[in-house]
Amino acid sequence: MSTEYLKEIVGRHFLIILKIATKAADGEVFGDLVRKQVRKCLIEMHAAGAEPEDIRDIFGNLESCAQIASLVLEPKFLPLLKMVRLHVEFLLFIEENDSSNSDVKKHIG
Repeated sequence: MSTEYLKEIVGRHFLIILKIATKAADGEVFGDLVRKQVRKCLIEMHAAGAEPEDIRDIFGNLESCAQIASLVLEPKFLPLLKMVRLHVEFLLFIEENDSSNSDVKKHIG
């Protein structure tokens, strides 16, 4: 799987996340919209053949995505960046544990 293609997917979704965050009024809750967009991004990345390690590498280094490099370094977006990365880790953790549990069930059942 091409890392550049995966970065393009992430860049596209992250730009949507940034738009959600900037359009949200002060104090408006927008976390659910961000989490939904992160989930859509991961689904698209998996469909493109990405493995969890690929996803972690890209989200761990969002600054290398040309589309969003200058934006993620702005101080006002750092909390958003942290929220996105944590949600990615959470979703990957659930995915990996679900597959581990399926393997255990196959061996037990």
